[in-house]
Amino acid sequence: MLSVARAGQLPSLFRGVVVADSPEGVRVIGVEEGSQADVADLRPEDIVLQVNDTPVKTIEEFSRTSQDLKGRAFKASVVILRNGEPRDVILHLYSYPVLRHWDLTFIPEHDVRFADPEVGAQYWMRLGRGFLSAKKPEPALNAYLNALHNDPRQLDAALRVAGLLLELTQSRLQAQRLPEALAAFKQGAVVLEHLFEHPLASDQLASIKSQLESTLRVLQEYRQAP
Repeated sequence: MLSVARAGQLPSLFRGVVVADSPEGVRVIGVEEGSQADVADLRPEDIVLQVNDTPVKTIEEFSRTSQDLKGRAFKASVVILRNGEPRDVILHLYSYPVLRHWDLTFIPEHDVRFADPEVGAQYWMRLGRGFLSAKKPEPALNAYLNALHNDPRQLDAALRVAGLLLELTQSRLQAQRLPEALAAFKQGAVVLEHLFEHPLASDQLASIKSQLESTLRVLQEYRQAP
């Protein structure tokens, strides 16, 4: 019996593609325009033979391999068979909306976005506010990034992302984790750079100024520490 799986049923590597089992391997039977699979130049009738160094012969094996990579890699090398000849393609696991609009490589919590982007963004922003109330900045950051994955135009979510990245910069400096602090600061600066391309209210600008001043104070304290 032919086994067919659609993008919504499968983890990251399958995003935007419909596949089926075949005697040769996992056969691509459909590719969504603009999806990761489309960007990677996967085409209908391609046969997936290998993901990184792992051979795959069935949808189940490909799905399991993809799931193992999720959260641990931003891309994977996939060997396909096209017109009888093997070739390599690169499939990206990160969110294209977040990359395009905010220059951040981020692996979303879930592969499938809400049908209504604003509904999806509001759902994740509510989760983010809950994590903030519980004083859990890293889960809050993840939630707000998922909000941007659903609707990258949400400036409120982007402001939260920038603020949380600066907050993480401070906490990591205080914990003497300089490389991680610098990574968070660079990401925050990238988001702020894009935010300044949009008209911001005076209270939003004041909040950004306060966060930057606080981060600078913590950095000065770090430099002065013995």
